[in-house]
Amino acid sequence: MKKIYVKIDGIHCDHCRIKIKNELLKNKNIKNVDIDKDIAHISYNGKLEYKDIIKIVSNIDYITKEEYISDDLSSLNTNIKLNEFIIILICIILIAFFINKVFKINIFNMIPTIDNSITYGMLVIVGMLTSIHCISMCGAINLVAVVNNNGKRNLKKPILYNTGRVISYSIIGGIAGFIGSVFAIGDTVTGIIILLASILMLVMALNMLGIINLKLPKFINLTPIKNTNSFFIGLLNGFMPCGPLQAMQLYALGTGSFIQGALAMFLFGIGTVPLMLSVGIVINLVKGKRKILINKIASVLILILSLVMLNRGLLTLNIDLFKSFNHYDSFVSSTLKEDYQEIEFNLSYNNYEDIIVQKNIPVKMIIYVDKKYLTGCNNEIVIKDFGIKQKLEVGYNVIEFTPNKTGTFTYTCWMNMIKNNIKVIE
Repeated sequence: MKKIYVKIDGIHCDHCRIKIKNELLKNKNIKNVDIDKDIAHISYNGKLEYKDIIKIVSNIDYITKEEYISDDLSSLNTNIKLNEFIIILICIILIAFFINKVFKINIFNMIPTIDNSITYGMLVIVGMLTSIHCISMCGAINLVAVVNNNGKRNLKKPILYNTGRVISYSIIGGIAGFIGSVFAIGDTVTGIIILLASILMLVMALNMLGIINLKLPKFINLTPIKNTNSFFIGLLNGFMPCGPLQAMQLYALGTGSFIQGALAMFLFGIGTVPLMLSVGIVINLVKGKRKILINKIASVLILILSLVMLNRGLLTLNIDLFKSFNHYDSFVSSTLKEDYQEIEFNLSYNNYEDIIVQKNIPVKMIIYVDKKYLTGCNNEIVIKDFGIKQKLEVGYNVIEFTPNKTGTFTYTCWMNMIKNNIKVIE
């Protein structure tokens, strides 16, 4: 029995491998197929034309070519090309930077303010507004969930994925409402949950990029169960430690009612559907080289998202990996008054201020909040080292504390998505 190796572009999960293997085995000369990452190990008898393999793979919407076929495994490159990775990464960064500079919007923390005065109709609008955030933060998972691998064009996958999301949101909202104020998850547990989720997503991204070849549990590999795989991915999406979701879960918690909590999250989820479904439908209709490009973009997005989440988890546990890279020249210094030191600044959309204060002198940090810059992310400041957790309101806000130790201390928004530093000196 002879053996050849075939590199195939477009593979990103076990579903792809199963589909390709089944199609190749329909050739009477092919006796066995094993697919490792994006390389098919084909054992065959008799004569097997390269053009036959290329045709089989192309017919099911994947890509290979003659230079991808060899009897020498070492001659085939299985990883995403470094230049492709760099180009995709730079494009994502430039798009985010452009949106931030031109529209003053950080796509990674677009979270409207949600409080007890919000109406059910407004919850749908909040969902519509934050669906832009969903595209940036969970869009890569959306791509994985809805990409069509069976060569057919239909709307089933996007609809199943979004149905799973809304159901998951509603159930979690109901549970949160039922629990109410009886049970609260502390920072340590929250940080651990975010860390675990980020590590799983990091491994998933590295697998999709071909950097590692680790056999993952089926629910991480996104292995399908007939046509319901997209639905289950949607269900899992509800457990993402995502900014808008956590804000809504806190709102549901405050309702103190299973029905009201579930209804609130259901309406919020419905609001996110139009944009997420539209993106899913567009992606589902793409095939060939464009589908492969989308898979690569999704892989890089998931990698970025996992690193952002990892940093958030560490900050929740009061661990700042980048503390030693601070440049104190840009810090705002306090002004000494009679018996205290004062720092005043305006709240911006996605940043507070890095500040320098003196040890053992009471601090008054005065923050002016313009309504247009107040969001559901930046509306609460947390300074763990000094026991501060304070909501911000429109107008002047005064945060008072006495720094009793020197060093550099991190302060964040309640979501740990905005991070600044307090430098305490003698």
